[in-house]
Parts: sequence; structure tokens; C-alpha cells
Amino acid sequence: MINLEGIPIPDDAPRPASCIGIARPAPDLMVLTLDPPHRSMAVLDLPLMRDLDLALDHVDAEKGLTGLVITGREPLSFAAGADIDAIETAEDAALVERVVSLGQQVFQRIANLSRVTTVAAVGGPVPGGAFELGLACDYIVAAEDPKTRIGLPETQLGILPAWGGTTRLPRRIGVPAAAEAILTGRLFPAKAALKRGMVDRLTKPEYLVRIASEIATGKRSCKRKSRGIAGLLVDRNPL
Repeated sequence: MINLEGIPIPDDAPRPASCIGIARPAPDLMVLTLDPPHRSMAVLDLPLMRDLDLALDHVDAEKGLTGLVITGREPLSFAAGADIDAIETAEDAALVERVVSLGQQVFQRIANLSRVTTVAAVGGPVPGGAFELGLACDYIVAAEDPKTRIGLPETQLGILPAWGGTTRLPRRIGVPAAAEAILTGRLFPAKAALKRGMVDRLTKPEYLVRIASEIATGKRSCKRKSRGIAGLLVDRNPL
């Protein structure tokens, strides 16, 4: 569990455990829904990250669990990324560094779930931290829709992806393609993201959680795009 001691959470923030919906549609499957009551679309702010960490405690406690899906409240409403407003107005550099570290810890908890197959079911805008959340999962299933845009636009704001994007994206698609995506800050349409290997499968929005659940529980296969020898070298020499 992350340590929030000394990190100010707004007085009007939602109560703990209210930003993430937890469902058990099957004994071996858990679905976590990013559903903060204080936002029209999920933002990876402190209350949501706190509750995502709490939800992962439930995952760890469920020994019969083999599949985990992380999704948004609607197929085309995953998350708008990090809380950029809070970052831009922050005056304490040490506090910002700590918040970044907390995000890294939460996403690493997801990446470390070796006994559980994790699938991010994403759609609509999936920028920055939202995509990094997906990258922490084993697979990413995206809604095939014109509204879906996926990428790491942090450089457009004068910052770098700090929640694992600079390491996990190169491992997924290779260094040259990842460098281009990160340095340009481009948001890719769903089909372009699939072609580049940024996501693993596309599906109609109405089938998004169902397909992701079938992959998470092993009822449907999902293969990543091969990166060949170059990918092997990256895996053996982490960035």
C-alpha cells in the first residue's frame, strides 16, 4: 500500500474507496472501473490513485483470482491522464516528485501481478498517464472508434512520461518507435496504435469489457506483435 502521509488531499475529495468500482462477474475474474464521483471523466489524481491502490489490496487478497480487467465507466471514457492542473500549479518540487513516485509504485503493483492476467480495456482519449496505466497491464484492448486516441503527449507540456511510459513502451514496440511516439507526443487513432503494437486488440466499443474479460480469463487468446531480435535486446538490457 502506498504511503500518503504528508501529501495533502483536498478536503472535498471523495471518501476512500469511492473512485474505483469493484465487480466480480466470475469467480476467477475481477473488473476494476475508474469511476470517480467528482469527475465527469476519470483523472488520475490523488483520490483515484489512492483508491486504485486500495483496490489492488482486494486483488492481492483474492487467491482464486486469475484475471483482472481495468476499464472506464463507459467504453469511450477510460481516463484523461494525470492531474495536469495540479502539476502545473504545484509550488513544491519535492511534493511533485513524491506524487510521481506514488504513481510509479501503484502501476508497478499492477505490473507485478504475476499470478493474474491483467488487461486494460480502453477507449476514447487515452493520453499520458492513462496509457501508462494500460502499459502496466499484460494486454491492452482498445475500442475501435474515431474517438479513441492513444499516446504519450507529455512532451507537448514540457515534461516526460514519468509513470513507466519511457521504459514499458520501448519494451512493447521497440526503441525507435517508442522514441518517436514520446518525442512527438502524438496521439494515435486505434488502428494506427494496433499497427504499431501499442495495443494488442481492437473491438467494437460495446464488446470492450467482454473481450477484455475473455482474454484475462484465458477464454480468448491474444498475441502481441513480434519485435524480433531488437525486442529481445531491449528486454535483456532494460532502459
